[in-house]
Amino acid sequence: MISWLDVYHVFSATVPLYVAMILGYLSAKHLNIFSLEQCAGINKFVAKFSIPLLSFQVISQNNPFKMSPKLILSDILQKILAFVVLAVVLRFWHPTGGRGDKLGWIITGLSVSVLPNTLILGIPILSAIDGDAAVNILVQIVVLQSLIWYNILLFLFEINAARKITSSGASIEHRGNGNEEADIEQEPKEEVAIVRTRSPGTGKILLKAWQKLIINPNTYATLFGLVWATLHFRLGWKLPEMIGKSVHMISDGGLGMAMFSLGLFMASQSSIIACGTKMAIITMVLKFVLGPALMVASAFSIRLRSTLFRVTILQPLLLCFSRLLPSQLLQETIMGKGPGLYTEIGKKARDLLYKDYQGDQKLSITTYSSTGVSITTSGTNKGDLFVGDVATQVKNKNFTADIKVASDSSILTTFTYDEATPGLKTIVSAKVPDQKSAKVELQYLHPHAGICTSVGLTANPVVNFSGVIGTSVLALGTDVSFDTESGNFKHFNAGVSFTKDDLIASLTLNDKGEKLNASYYHIVNPLKNTVVGAEVSHNLKSQVNSITVGTQHALDPLTTVKARVNNAGIANALIQHEWRPKSFITISGEVDSKAIEKSAKVGFALALKP
Repeated sequence: MISWLDVYHVFSATVPLYVAMILGYLSAKHLNIFSLEQCAGINKFVAKFSIPLLSFQVISQNNPFKMSPKLILSDILQKILAFVVLAVVLRFWHPTGGRGDKLGWIITGLSVSVLPNTLILGIPILSAIDGDAAVNILVQIVVLQSLIWYNILLFLFEINAARKITSSGASIEHRGNGNEEADIEQEPKEEVAIVRTRSPGTGKILLKAWQKLIINPNTYATLFGLVWATLHFRLGWKLPEMIGKSVHMISDGGLGMAMFSLGLFMASQSSIIACGTKMAIITMVLKFVLGPALMVASAFSIRLRSTLFRVTILQPLLLCFSRLLPSQLLQETIMGKGPGLYTEIGKKARDLLYKDYQGDQKLSITTYSSTGVSITTSGTNKGDLFVGDVATQVKNKNFTADIKVASDSSILTTFTYDEATPGLKTIVSAKVPDQKSAKVELQYLHPHAGICTSVGLTANPVVNFSGVIGTSVLALGTDVSFDTESGNFKHFNAGVSFTKDDLIASLTLNDKGEKLNASYYHIVNPLKNTVVGAEVSHNLKSQVNSITVGTQHALDPLTTVKARVNNAGIANALIQHEWRPKSFITISGEVDSKAIEKSAKVGFALALKP
């Protein structure tokens, strides 16, 4: 039984760790001591140096010749039971109500339920309860996790990624600017259609997993630690004093640095519980109920006793919220999103109210060649007029070339070079035969600013500039276009955006100060993708107002319905179904409530993607 003295020892061992985490959180969230780049650097230092050297120090102290066979069998049995239980549960119930990505949920379930944060919290806590005996047992668990389970998870990650590529293919990202960007934002998402891909073989998956494994410092730390432990306990070798002190100097601060980095990561999130209440409850059930239950079952079946039994039961209960896995399983998300570009102000509300509504009949098909060249063919029937185009896209590392030939014999070419320097994108575009359409555009994204500028490639060019400053919460920006030939401003816009958790509100002044727009976007139920939004527009010159209100809801993970209505009495509705991965059928309708006798407009869009 755990005594009050044990509880005191546990608090004495863990409170210093959480002090480091809280200091990291306060430093980034409220004191603004560290920038996002500095936070990323600290996280990189922890992943590349502190944790690997800490792993080496712990594993090198484990005697591989005295590892408990019963503990190894019990640990293996627990993982097998967890895999079977999760597979059976996901066969009949999905946490988000969907049907896809079951392997991804199995990976998540295994990580949460049976892979405790032994290195960070386990050793301090259980050594306070059971002393060196518990540490010796936990070190064996660390060895098993580092050598076997993390690498198996890495292999499962690669299989899951390969399945996603096979099922979804590669999507076409049309790179445009200026007016073309606005048009693209309004296009329905079914315009990305067919992509043919081949499922990577087991050999390629193993090769990719191996490539990630060999660049991970923790892999070498584990292997070197195991080799040195073998030499030390078999031949009595000892580390040279200089090397030993160097390792201890960095690894001794590894725990504190890991917790401090965790605090920095928490500060970068919009909410401490970023996954939501439901997912947090599911996580706690997996960690505090399923994990210990499976460990009890496996421990009893192997007949573990005494301290060995107690440690195996307690170690799955270690708090999952501060678990730090090796870097190949940790996605470095400390770099938060900045304010973005000016075109993103109010974009969520515009997409909700205007995107995917189709009044015509449209078909889009995309294919991929064996060399990776994509060809997209689309056609739209607008009454008696048929409009079509063929687009080709070629990618080579950071360079992308897009060529689009339309039915009116125009040819739009766009060349994009991404990340010439961090955050910078260069775009050159031209439309033939329009000689005045050629221009070069530069986009730069920073955690606290977003800048986009373009200059026409003519003798008297049109110069566009837009800039946004702020954070991912509050952003203030302006958009200006100046015609050097006439010496006049073509447009002048300004806007402000506020984002918090589940809502986005924006206010923009457009058309040289003549039009005021306000938009609101609110997520009611993220699990059902239930969203409401509204846009209010006021013309300061004519004193005319317009109001549009809309909503969307997911009937199931594959089917979405949307509806909108404006103050003119025009009501629209659509239903969109993903009948296979990335292949959509969209049916939309429009009714004028002030003229019911008129026929309703019906639109249809079909996108195919194998």
